[in-house]
Amino acid sequence: MKKKSATSETASDKEASQKGRELFYGIHCRKNFRKAFSLLAQAANAGFVHSQNLVGYCYAEGLGVEKDPRMALYWFRAAANGKHIEAPFNLGLAYEYGAGTRVNLEKAFDFYKQAARLGNTAAQCNLGVAFLEGRGTAQNVQRGMYWLHRAAQGGDLRAQYNLGMAYRERARTPENRQHATLWLAKAARKGHKRAIKALAQLRKEQKNPIPASPTRK
Repeated sequence: MKKKSATSETASDKEASQKGRELFYGIHCRKNFRKAFSLLAQAANAGFVHSQNLVGYCYAEGLGVEKDPRMALYWFRAAANGKHIEAPFNLGLAYEYGAGTRVNLEKAFDFYKQAARLGNTAAQCNLGVAFLEGRGTAQNVQRGMYWLHRAAQGGDLRAQYNLGMAYRERARTPENRQHATLWLAKAARKGHKRAIKALAQLRKEQKNPIPASPTRK
């Protein structure tokens, strides 16, 4: 007996979720966002949280469906309510940049915090930056450095760059300069262009330090 394809109208919700993800990510097949979206939408309506997040992403980026930031927000919320690790981060981005809603840095901060606590390194990076810059919350350098460290140690490239720059801005001690060099070098080795440039400048400054201003007598 011939096995039914998961792309058929008779695919179960579980099959739709699995096949939709395979088509979205290109697992054992070529990526096909149009077919992926159809299957993921079925699974999303059935309550599969990963599919809900991917449907939101499809709407946000216009992948396999017409771009619709408000629908993206709807599905990101659904996935976040189901404790999906990436969905609160996506909501944070929407509120930070006003995608499908008004800019609200306080809400962006709250969603980044929610995703960071779930272990999302991209959210941990954004949360760290929010604390350092006082975006959507009171400025707190110690908490900012803490979350950037969490994300950088988890391998997040942006966090490694931002952490290196945070140490560079505070490079008044040899220890801070060493930390700046360490983290910028990690990001640079992975091809982060701004980290490569910053690292070269930092090494130039270390090689040719600016002389102290003469003391007036």
